[in-house]
Amino acid sequence: MKKTILALLAILTIQSCDKDDTDLVCSADCTVVQGQLVTAKGEPLANIPVAFNYYVGHGIGASIRRIKKTKTNENGNYNMQFFIKDEELGPNAEGFFELEIDFGNLDPEVYMSVDPYYTHAIFSIKKRDTIITKDFYNPKKAYITVNLNNFTPTSETDAFIVRSFYPTGLKIGQNSLLDTEYQIAQGTEVEANSTNTVSGSVLVALSDLNRIGVNRRKNGVDLETEYFTVYVPENNTIELNYTY
Repeated sequence: MKKTILALLAILTIQSCDKDDTDLVCSADCTVVQGQLVTAKGEPLANIPVAFNYYVGHGIGASIRRIKKTKTNENGNYNMQFFIKDEELGPNAEGFFELEIDFGNLDPEVYMSVDPYYTHAIFSIKKRDTIITKDFYNPKKAYITVNLNNFTPTSETDAFIVRSFYPTGLKIGQNSLLDTEYQIAQGTEVEANSTNTVSGSVLVALSDLNRIGVNRRKNGVDLETEYFTVYVPENNTIELNYTY
């Protein structure tokens, strides 16, 4: 039995390849991946581990080349320089690149993401000797109160729902849904379950603009969603009221 287990482990080791090239130094035709990690008010996130890898396949038989790793400096900046192999280059390459950020040492009571494997895929790099910039925002948490008032359904399908959305993640230049340079994510969904429903724990981003969506379904018909922009300051006491 023991020999069988060892044989299986040997097969899995052969089939799944993990190569560490992070100590290699690029001297010519180098690609650079750089960026900055920030939180509320643009404050830098220092000493955050960042890695860049190349993956081919998934599960048994998959391979990973660990290309480079570093940590952000006191200004939240990171910079990795490396050489891309021929078989990794261009749109016809078999695998994909992945930027991996380790937020695992951040305080979960303060920051939105404490994911030790926060990843961003880059599916193709067309040429060497290029600079790729990837900036990310990990906001601080805040909570506001939302009151859903006068919910008087006339059918079982009627509903009154509020959702919060906050800026986070990759800097994309301009977001069409909110005045931010970053992506947005959904925070909390609150659904009325009585005539007047109160939620004091609606998740939003601190010291930033947030988007509040209000959905109403009356007589089985969905009304147009209303959206509101709310800035959440420090020590906020925001209480929002919406009527069905």
